[in-house]
Amino acid sequence: METHTIIAYHLATYTWALTYIAIIYRGFKDQSYGMPIIALCLNLSWELVFALAIPPYGSADAGLIPYGGLKAQVIFLIWATLDMVILYTYFRFGYRHFQTRYGLSRAQWIVFTLAMLIFSMFVMYTGGMFFWQFEEYFANDQIEGAKLIAFIQNAFMSIAFIAMFHARGSTEGQSFTIAWAKWIGTSMTGGIIYILSRPDEWYFVGTFIGAVFVADVYYMIVVYRALRKQGINPWTRL
Repeated sequence: METHTIIAYHLATYTWALTYIAIIYRGFKDQSYGMPIIALCLNLSWELVFALAIPPYGSADAGLIPYGGLKAQVIFLIWATLDMVILYTYFRFGYRHFQTRYGLSRAQWIVFTLAMLIFSMFVMYTGGMFFWQFEEYFANDQIEGAKLIAFIQNAFMSIAFIAMFHARGSTEGQSFTIAWAKWIGTSMTGGIIYILSRPDEWYFVGTFIGAVFVADVYYMIVVYRALRKQGINPWTRL
């Protein structure tokens, strides 16, 4: 594996971990939740499915470094654990947002959330199996299919973060750290490596990578400006 690819994978791993930690911290600090529920459901489902149901041991990436499959599985499970904590902050602090904005009862909110989680699990599992069949493009490599799903879901996630910011009209549960770490962890690392590794075949996936890049840059700008307007240093707010 090329050195720049290894560095990119490490950056993606650590910056996404930082994103989760910052979201957890802000969740408890602001008594809110910092990841939109659609993003949280898709994220958690991806991590659990590709760590446990369709594990990464058969991927080409897994054979490039010693114990590559096991290391990837551990990373996915660490991310899933952090997402479970974020899910806890959602259930502990999130109902008031849905009550005031949509008029949902607590029972309706719980049913809606569980339905989103179940739907996301089915999408990730069946999507992984569906894309796995395209041997010519993915070389029958389930993690290559998982990467495509990850970029598609990240496009929805990045847009959802923007929608959450504007819906709340504040930086509650959010920080510039979350914004820049998420930006680096997706389009600026995995996205670039994906495009470079497929110089003649990246156009479809590149559409989603481009959407993630643009949405994340916009999110960084609006969060940064909002924090400055509040007299908060964006660089020191976890």
